Amino acid sequence: MKIKAVLFDCDGLMFDTEIVAQRIWREVAQGYHYELPEDFFKQITGGEVKSKLFEDPVVGEIFKNANAKRFDLSFWKGIQKDCLNKKGLIPLFQYLNEKKIQIAICSSSPKEYVETLLSTVSIPLKYDYLIGGDLVSKKKPDPEIFLTAASYLKVEPEECLVLEDSKNGIVAADRAHMHHCFIQDTIEKDEELNALIEFEKADLEEVIDLLETLSS
Repeated sequence: MKIKAVLFDCDGLMFDTEIVAQRIWREVAQGYHYELPEDFFKQITGGEVKSKLFEDPVVGEIFKNANAKRFDLSFWKGIQKDCLNKKGLIPLFQYLNEKKIQIAICSSSPKEYVETLLSTVSIPLKYDYLIGGDLVSKKKPDPEIFLTAASYLKVEPEECLVLEDSKNGIVAADRAHMHHCFIQDTIEKDEELNALIEFEKADLEEVIDLLETLSS
């Protein structure tokens, strides 16, 4: 199996931001005296939000205010260097650069926000393409963002390995007919996700071994 490009999700995959985001959501919801359902974060993580909960005007207000805090660039710019890095982030990027495997960052979050997170890494990460959720018409689980990246990189879908921590992301990669690897962050797996997972690793560092195995 020849992998010519690795496509990265961002939040929860490259950077340990989901825990911070969940704390923000809970704090905002508490201000409205609203208790978030147990599976709330599973419903909203990694792509398009379709939960019926958002038919409730109060939830809509919580969403608006939580997102304003969540994507406050000044907050993320003040983060200490490398404190958000997921294990293996820098070594994996260095490995891919050395092997001349192309890199795309494909996030449901806005591009400017992703660039801000990238600025918190002490060593500049070299990549070929960055596309945010604000630059596509459909979000994950629709495969548009991954197929757009593959087209830009001039590689076939089957030559791509997608790295994801969310169900929406894995579904999108599967629909794009790309190879994919699940790296768990805050979202618990359900039966549907388990059935879809092609590869699974504990962290980004283990992806190096996966790529070595796939290329042998």
